Amino acid sequence: MSKLKSHEEMFAYSKTLSVIPAVDLANLLTVSKIKVPTYIHRFVLRETISPKVFATALYSTFTDELKYRLRGYRDFSIYLLEKLMVDYNLEFDAAKYKEIFFDMLFLNADLFGIKDHFVNELDKLKYKYAVDFETIPYSTFMSHFGNLLYEPSGYLDGVSLSILKDVMIHSSTLGDLRGLGEKYGVKVPRRINKTQLVQILAKRFRLSEDEIVLLNDKSVLDLEIYAKDKGFSISIDLKKSDMVEFIVFSLGMYHQEAHKDLHDYRVPLAVDLDTVQIEEVQFVSNDQDIPVVLAEPVVTEPAKTEPEPLPPSEPIQTAPIEEEVVAPKEPEPVAEPEPVVEPEPVVEPEPRPEEKPAEVLPAQPAAPVAKEVPAPEPVLRPMLTEGSKNYSEEERALLDEKINLIIKKYQRKRRQKTFWTILLVTLGVAVVGFLGYCLAFYFINDPHILPFGIPVFWE
Repeated sequence: MSKLKSHEEMFAYSKTLSVIPAVDLANLLTVSKIKVPTYIHRFVLRETISPKVFATALYSTFTDELKYRLRGYRDFSIYLLEKLMVDYNLEFDAAKYKEIFFDMLFLNADLFGIKDHFVNELDKLKYKYAVDFETIPYSTFMSHFGNLLYEPSGYLDGVSLSILKDVMIHSSTLGDLRGLGEKYGVKVPRRINKTQLVQILAKRFRLSEDEIVLLNDKSVLDLEIYAKDKGFSISIDLKKSDMVEFIVFSLGMYHQEAHKDLHDYRVPLAVDLDTVQIEEVQFVSNDQDIPVVLAEPVVTEPAKTEPEPLPPSEPIQTAPIEEEVVAPKEPEPVAEPEPVVEPEPVVEPEPRPEEKPAEVLPAQPAAPVAKEVPAPEPVLRPMLTEGSKNYSEEERALLDEKINLIIKKYQRKRRQKTFWTILLVTLGVAVVGFLGYCLAFYFINDPHILPFGIPVFWE
């Protein structure tokens, strides 16, 4: 773009383009074959409504729960941003949206394939309309602009899958997650069955057919323990994290190739002095998040893009996070050199024998105590205690319920076993008693006969 040589010229020029109606802007972008990734729309929408969301007068009316969730506002999904606008009747500032959008468009001209011809067409549209800014509802604006958006691989609702679960757990309610599911055609239930749980585990961990067959033979509790052993928590009673997992599973978005966001976000944003400053939460990937496949830097859809000049910009927020997560820094062998064999042969064991076996002998009786440790009750309790550190209250309640069911099943089997034992003993006693009666009847009577007309078969 020879016309706009500096960033200052770009940003000043963007302000003059806010008068272009959304219909004409959408038509021009369509003709120019310019597509916009959902995370760009999310960024522009977020910054457009941010001064209204954090205005002191409105923010003071929010509940403590909402204020807590707003700490993750920087990574709010499109659905959550739109719901804020609806719930609090926030007026959509189309002119401000278009200004920020054009700033992003020109700042990332190479990625969007912006040429001088496109700028010339904008000039024609700019002078065609009056200086008055367009006042238009968000729904009407999106009816024109929505067709230009596309969801890149590795994203859902404008949020990277690598942090999606943490974002939605921290920033949404159960109702929000059901609404997000409905937006993408997924009905999120309160509970899932064993078959669905096995399918989720099979997709997430890329299990073979043989492994799936083995999982089908396990109980639900065993399946949850199996997932826990692999570092992944899930339950058939869907909590927030499980609901996100179910949505991603239903949309078939496991192990997608992660698209890298190479856009420059250093656009000028007006600071309103009458806004509340909050402590933001920085979300990072962890082993509970949706698994993605790292890919080489990919240019956005327009074929005219040139990826070479992009790396120096480095304003990316998503890409660095992905790189930090994938880098195998945690399993570094740093921990191995510490437990060197040197501390084991230390002279500590030598002085003890000098004190003579008199002190060692009394310690030996402790051996029988170790034999009592494997008893069933003392083993179960420490396991639950350790698990409670990682389980939430809901998970612990669910585990307690399932353990009670197992105990009841065991007690029922035990009662059945007792019943059959008593029945068989009773029948045995009856048979022996009947035989005794028959023998007594036989020997008491002079003509030796059996009772009830039973024939004497041995005579």
